[in-house]
Amino acid sequence: MFLQLVIFSVSAILASAAPSSSKIVNGTDASIEDYPFMISLRSTYGGHACGGTILTKHWILTAAHCVHETLTPDKYTIQVGRTEISRPVDESVYEIELVIIHPGYDIYNSFVNDIAVFKLRSPLEFSDTVQPVRLPAACFEVQQSNPEVTLIGWGLNGDEVAQSILQQVDYYVVPNEECDQIHSDKIFPQHICAAYPGGGKGQCNGDSGGPLLHNGIQVGIVSWSIKPCTIAPYPGVLTKVSHFIDFIYQNTDRKPKPSTSSECT
Repeated sequence: MFLQLVIFSVSAILASAAPSSSKIVNGTDASIEDYPFMISLRSTYGGHACGGTILTKHWILTAAHCVHETLTPDKYTIQVGRTEISRPVDESVYEIELVIIHPGYDIYNSFVNDIAVFKLRSPLEFSDTVQPVRLPAACFEVQQSNPEVTLIGWGLNGDEVAQSILQQVDYYVVPNEECDQIHSDKIFPQHICAAYPGGGKGQCNGDSGGPLLHNGIQVGIVSWSIKPCTIAPYPGVLTKVSHFIDFIYQNTDRKPKPSTSSECT
């Protein structure tokens, strides 16, 4: 039986009517100047595969499922500093040296721990359009008093056409308990869910690995969603970055800030 629409705790927001099907899934055009940490993970054939974010000059953050099928770094490159990723290969493209996938990643269990980092063969050159992403404190949670988040990516639009121009969409965090009631697959504490009022906007193929942002901080990594993309009432499911701060710091050269215990409940 098709699940009935569950009214989220942000019900005043999500009670809006569904947007027109002509709306693109990933919102409106964005600029790399506003999101200089965004990267395109590309196959060796040059096609966009996933998103990701810059951690340091040498390290990139993405989803494990974007790279889990093979640990051979020469199957991928990244492109940085570009709003439009259809441009020819140039100095914006970097090769990958090493891939590290979270040891607890489980494709058969709700894609739990869907996170990976990889090292570049040569360091990035930071500029106005190439900068590291801001990370949350360990165990940080988006509060329902301020659930607004932003997703960016080059994923498929509402007509299942890949985007060449970076897209953005503003939508809202859905509490894990409510997200778990909607999805048949289990939602773990390591997940964060987000949805747009009535569906019709959000993540799709090609957005995987890209960031969910809250007040300019990366709180999520796009992991999975019900198909067709953005269908109501199913929120998109992402990896909660704040639960993996230790994994990031222990496996990259990103230096941690002094903090209390990073053990998340």
